[in-house]
Amino acid sequence: MRGVRLFALFSVLVIFLKAEPVLGQILRGILEKRSFTGPITGKRIEFSLYLPESYYSSEERYPVVYHLHGLGGSHDGYQSRTVPASFERATEMGIIGPVIIVFPDGYKDSFWADSFDKIKPAETNIIAELIPYIDENFRTLRNARFRFIQGFSMGGFGAAKFITKFPDSFNAAIIYDGALLDWTTLTLSHATITASIFANNEAYFNQFSPWFWAEKNKNKLKARTRLRMVVGALLPWNRNFLAYLNEMGVPVEYVETACLHDLKCLLNYEGLGSAAFISECLNRAFRDYHRDEKRFEFKKK
Repeated sequence: MRGVRLFALFSVLVIFLKAEPVLGQILRGILEKRSFTGPITGKRIEFSLYLPESYYSSEERYPVVYHLHGLGGSHDGYQSRTVPASFERATEMGIIGPVIIVFPDGYKDSFWADSFDKIKPAETNIIAELIPYIDENFRTLRNARFRFIQGFSMGGFGAAKFITKFPDSFNAAIIYDGALLDWTTLTLSHATITASIFANNEAYFNQFSPWFWAEKNKNKLKARTRLRMVVGALLPWNRNFLAYLNEMGVPVEYVETACLHDLKCLLNYEGLGSAAFISECLNRAFRDYHRDEKRFEFKKK
């Protein structure tokens, strides 16, 4: 594949080092706000996009990381700067190569679902509209093996939902202090969202619940490590989801930190570990891709 680079694996010792703060770092890559009209929903889809420094000076194709914001946030919040800064630092240290990062918009409170009234179709926006748009208009590695999803808080719920519901669309997911709510805890903690997004309907909620989809797709999820959980303050919800995955035999890389519910802190402590996790997944993906490519060429002969 033209423009593919092998992502270096970094010494595991780096994972245990505390990262320097990423807040004041000036990005070397390009951060843009973009929008287009969704061909399915007809809605204006806004997103932020980070392109690595080398994007316009090369013909290389890049893996893509989709990062989902938390409750009350938007695509152009602080995460659109701190997440790329964390990846740039990991690239400087040789942990991972450059990546494209996409920041979708989750309508502040959609829980990355399609709302019952269809006014906030966050899932459809990403799966059916944004991913095809990114692959069509930017130099991505257009294969699910080179696509990752991660998120913080509500975005962590979303990342868990997307990887469990659409395991063939992403290589892996990283959950940063995810609000990993089931129906009971959602109704107790977010009654307004329970009504406005899910119409107080448990069956409808299950269509977008990582708890439901992890069980349904457990055999695919068990095939290889796909999940990394980095936990701060939301310990009970994350420990419960970890136990649920463990019961089904789904492998998880799980890290608890001393952070509060704070993405900046989580990135400072575990951004390098997450970059190493993605790098390992990419190295495996490249090996598998080239192996499959050779098998295809052999069959043609």
